[in-house]
Amino acid sequence: MAPRRDQFVLVAAPGRAAEAQEFLGRWLRELDGHPGYLGGAILRESAGEVFDDTYVLTLEFESTAAAKALWPKIEGVLTPIEPVTPGVQPLDQGGLLFDWIAARGDDHQDPAGKAAAAAKLEYNRGGGLFARIIHLHCEVVDRYEASGDRVAVS
Repeated sequence: MAPRRDQFVLVAAPGRAAEAQEFLGRWLRELDGHPGYLGGAILRESAGEVFDDTYVLTLEFESTAAAKALWPKIEGVLTPIEPVTPGVQPLDQGGLLFDWIAARGDDHQDPAGKAAAAAKLEYNRGGGLFARIIHLHCEVVDRYEASGDRVAVS
């Protein structure tokens, strides 16, 4: 039984980053007690190379079965990953991000292009708080934890 991590790349609605980050943290903790849920993490993009206020929500489970058992429980419930309209699964919006990245060339910031692409996002997750860019359901196939005993490569 391989551990599983589900990852969701989400963009907070304009002007709502603090609210979005708080909502994500609260929801991670609300999942505590679901069989096989091991916890999670919230990462915030910090290089400025994607949309402003981009977060990666990571959920960790002991197995794929444990992860799959969660989805029916949250359908129609206000979560950062469920759609605004229950039963309607809008497509992920990664195409907007990838089209902008392809068009910007070497200009990793490209403020005008970033703003134009971001203006097309639909905030249709978490009660209108998030746009979902992409999501992945991944089994852990290898893991390494540094011990600090090795000499750093220079």
